[in-house]
Amino acid sequence: MILSNPVPDEFAMDEATIDDAIAKAVELSVEEHIAGEKSTPFLLSKVCELTGGASLRANIEIVRNNARVAAQIAKLYSELER
Repeated sequence: MILSNPVPDEFAMDEATIDDAIAKAVELSVEEHIAGEKSTPFLLSKVCELTGGASLRANIEIVRNNARVAAQIAKLYSELER
């Protein structure tokens, strides 16, 4: 089963804003010759910087929301087993 769980609306970012930040971060990674295992930390850091921290807040809330939904599913599933 695949479950899609979006970021809560109050933490969602404008699509153009995040897309622009990602494109700029990728461009900077190419200019600075960032590759391999250094790519992800570099890109996340740059996107966070370019969005004024909004992307980090959104990512944190995605994790929190995923944990909340997983707990709800686990509770309901455990009730089925009784």
